[in-house]
Amino acid sequence: MGNGFYLITGTSRGIGRALAQKISNEGNTVLGVSRRRPDELTSERYHHMSFDLSETSRIHEIVEKVDETVDARRLDFLCLVNNASATEPVGPIEKCPPAEIDTHVRIGLIAPMILSSLFMQKFAGERIRKKVAFISSGAAFRSLRDESVYCGSKAGLNMFAQCIGLEQESSEFGFEVVSIGPGMVDTSMQMAIRSKTSDEFAMADYFRKAFEDGRLQEPGKVAERIYEVLLNRYEQGRYIEGSNV
Repeated sequence: MGNGFYLITGTSRGIGRALAQKISNEGNTVLGVSRRRPDELTSERYHHMSFDLSETSRIHEIVEKVDETVDARRLDFLCLVNNASATEPVGPIEKCPPAEIDTHVRIGLIAPMILSSLFMQKFAGERIRKKVAFISSGAAFRSLRDESVYCGSKAGLNMFAQCIGLEQESSEFGFEVVSIGPGMVDTSMQMAIRSKTSDEFAMADYFRKAFEDGRLQEPGKVAERIYEVLLNRYEQGRYIEGSNV
């Protein structure tokens, strides 16, 4: 599908950058949202908005930017990909700074909720195929020591996806809703947690070994599988393990 519009958060690096590159290369228009523009992404179909997603009271400005970027009447597909996430804080919850908890949850849970609401409100009347996707994690279903904030926000995101999927079931031109678990990917987030000592982060040795054993996936390959998920149809609110696509 090469006549779509994709709004993707967290495109400065990692999965988000690779996904924006893949989708724009397929002939679609992409509006990427992150604090820093990815220098390597030079496609004329890629547009960028520098924005800090922790500033949740200003998220309406992203949807306003969509109006400047694309005309929905000329499209076959509209898609929001909530990809942005935060790494810190990791460690026992009593050692997690309140400001870092607040920022993490704003970026990883509150911002996707608000952006999804505004995106769906804006395009509710468009009689074309539409989708809202969330880049999730197996951590949404598994309790991990020293990752309570990350696990908690991902679990909340998955439940949010399931709920809005149910809401869309009865709409003739409703939004498809899906969560995608990409698996372990070789990103800067992985690098950051590998740099922790075992005293700082109980699972640091586990992630270091995963890297040394070559179990981390390359972002470009993961982006290809995610794009396939975005194009396919699934039951509403379903969680899809990207490595199984």
